Amino acid sequence: MPSMPTSREPELGQPRLSRRLFFFLAAWILTVIGAAGVWITGSRYAHQAKSLEKVSNRVGRNAPFITSPDEVVDQMIELADLKPDDVAFDLGCGDGRIIITAALKTGCHGVGYDIDPERVAEARRNVKLHGVEHLVEIRQQDIFTVDLSEADAVLMYLLPWMTRKLIPQFRRMQPGARVISHQFNLGDEPELAPEKTEQIVMDKDSVNHYVHRWTAPLKPVPNVR
Repeated sequence: MPSMPTSREPELGQPRLSRRLFFFLAAWILTVIGAAGVWITGSRYAHQAKSLEKVSNRVGRNAPFITSPDEVVDQMIELADLKPDDVAFDLGCGDGRIIITAALKTGCHGVGYDIDPERVAEARRNVKLHGVEHLVEIRQQDIFTVDLSEADAVLMYLLPWMTRKLIPQFRRMQPGARVISHQFNLGDEPELAPEKTEQIVMDKDSVNHYVHRWTAPLKPVPNVR
């Protein structure tokens, strides 16, 4: 006669079930974490824009330091149409790679502006490293105080609220001067639409990059603040 199960038998099977449940949950958590990592990397620009684009006052040092890929830098310089006699300003220059590359490729003179003393020091080291001290100057300055009237081109990779806030300065640029922006526009108004936009797709980057160009003078827009 088969013996009736004792009260201890279910308890003996319970650890096996717990281990299976544990491994299942662990695998599920790892999958979720991996997917989240990919999503965060692929949408980092969008999240920065969404969280900061409506901020009207200074927040810390304005924007996180994120470098522009080399392919984007090259496209920015091409759209800027720089000549050896031109003066280019890099607003929020970071490590200086954009303005240094512009000087190396075109022979233009350039000034990089950044409010972060660490980035300014790094950019100045890179200027010396690439031997362009005679062409490029790095200044520690709030970009919202820069006089853009002497610039033949402005290059920037800034967040939307920052590009928006710079519009009055762009309006003081000389006719024919170019404004080049990596990724973000100046605003939603049709009058502020870029005259040209280039898309850069890179195999190793899940984010599509855009480079926009405007030529001064900008078309007037009512109630721009």
